[in-house]
Amino acid sequence: MSVLMPCLNAGRYLGPCLDSVVDQLGPQDELIVQDALSTDGSAEVLDRYAARTPKMLVVREKDGGQSDALNRALRRARGDYVWWVNADDLVLPGAFEVVRGELERRASLPDVVVGGWRLVGGGGEVVRESPARELDRGRLLVQGCYAFSGAMLVRRDLLLLLRGYSRDLHYVMDFDLMLKLADAAQVVVPRPLGALRYHDASKSGGLGRRFFTEGAVVRWRGRRTDLDVVRAVAGTAWHAAGVATARLRFGPTYTRLRERWSTRAEPSA
Repeated sequence: MSVLMPCLNAGRYLGPCLDSVVDQLGPQDELIVQDALSTDGSAEVLDRYAARTPKMLVVREKDGGQSDALNRALRRARGDYVWWVNADDLVLPGAFEVVRGELERRASLPDVVVGGWRLVGGGGEVVRESPARELDRGRLLVQGCYAFSGAMLVRRDLLLLLRGYSRDLHYVMDFDLMLKLADAAQVVVPRPLGALRYHDASKSGGLGRRFFTEGAVVRWRGRRTDLDVVRAVAGTAWHAAGVATARLRFGPTYTRLRERWSTRAEPSA
């Protein structure tokens, strides 16, 4: 596996992120950090980890944004699978081992591995846990990213065939990629693999309007049928409501209500 980590001033979250990856690297794995000339001390943290981690490569250079940084790291990758981990997120303990075991049991390798994920706050507290679900075009158009890029592996050769991450996108390149991967051969791992950290300085935490604009563009260009048009319009409206209520939805009260509703909505056996 090749772990791609774009980094720009990750601050206090960088160390825990690196720990979550480095401690799980196997002999054939690698970690490629693409640092966009961080100025907050992240460079020194990266140097310390790289000095004791032979399979870690740190590249410092100016880039054109997160998608460009990922594509630069992708060109250096040599693993069969790519795992994208942002520098403020986490790979959960045991995730690499679970994925390796899942792949070794299969006669033919899938294009995509999708796991469950957690939403955590700035202090690491679990806000919500989302189950693993196969990528489905219709559902993605309506719901957006119900999967998490940090809990998803993609075959490197397929990612290269898709020309990597869309450079014209700065906030929803993960959503765009999931729509492209929905037709690929997938394996769902029924346990959480990664954690998305939600905090004020993160893209998810502070740039809702820009997320909305790019999300609407990706939905529209991802349509294929008349039904997709309806789904894209409904998804855009749903996204607008989500942006307006983001802080409420990521709070503990909403999470408790959501879990209670989900339990009641589960179909009986």
